[in-house]
Amino acid sequence: MEHDRLLAELTALIEKDAQAAESILEYLRERDGGVGLMLGVLSRRPGLFVPHVLQGLQIYDTPRAIDPKTAELAAVAASAALMCEHCLDAHMRAARRKGATLEEIFDVLVVAGAIAESSTLAVAFRRFRQMEAKEDDETKGSDL
Repeated sequence: MEHDRLLAELTALIEKDAQAAESILEYLRERDGGVGLMLGVLSRRPGLFVPHVLQGLQIYDTPRAIDPKTAELAAVAASAALMCEHCLDAHMRAARRKGATLEEIFDVLVVAGAIAESSTLAVAFRRFRQMEAKEDDETKGSDL
């Protein structure tokens, strides 16, 4: 299959060039002041690391329908809702680099927190209603 052959060739090229991963790490250190745990560990496998970083650049730096600042603010919101502290730190810094104000970041955090709270309550209340229904059924079937 053509796709599999191309993927294998590209992976082989990336893995042969350990310098590609090091160049990317150097760029990220310079841009961000460091490299987080996930990228640091992932860099051990250039065939995974290089495409991962390239995908991130496409998603956050050159989105098609929204501007890069909005993409980072969306990442801030997702990081907050998922309670990923390291992701949150990285994406808040990136949002600032892309022009987000502290007030914009604050508003995004408030919205993300509200959604996370609503999601938590919705899941919990569904389970609560299931428990209520089960207990109602058990009580109705009782001889007491």
